[in-house]
Amino acid sequence: MDKITNNEAFKKALFSLSLSQQRQVGARFIANVLDLTDGSCIKHAQMVAEKSDITAEELENAYHAVHSIYVATHPRSGFSELDYGKQAAHFVAEACMVCLAPIHEGYRALHLAEKVVGYCHMARMCSSIQHEDEYPKFLDAEESLKKEMEAEYQILNEFLENG
Repeated sequence: MDKITNNEAFKKALFSLSLSQQRQVGARFIANVLDLTDGSCIKHAQMVAEKSDITAEELENAYHAVHSIYVATHPRSGFSELDYGKQAAHFVAEACMVCLAPIHEGYRALHLAEKVVGYCHMARMCSSIQHEDEYPKFLDAEESLKKEMEAEYQILNEFLENG
């Protein structure tokens, strides 16, 4: 298989994966953004999602545990008071929730791994926003997202080579 180097090939490869494989690779995408949160609960949830022999009970328990972080980091304030670091952690928690959500094996239209990637992108972009002045600065967001996408291509390439 050719190396994945663009978004079209990336999505095509993700869509070809089984639900279990989508969870496993989604967990690896989440592992790449764990630096944006200090929650050991999220790390544990990510490790559970990466297991190939995950049980429904493990999924449910990890989902509920990470949901508490999702709620705790939800932005409840106005735009001027938004803590982008906290928002990044919120998106990491949301990526975990998507990755852990109990889903019927036959339901492929969900595209679990693609949704996880979207939340990982949002987390990385939020972490790059500077908000010291009156308005947020997005100067580093594009470069941050580009690096995240390149890392995801590499993660998926390694998963497909070793899978």
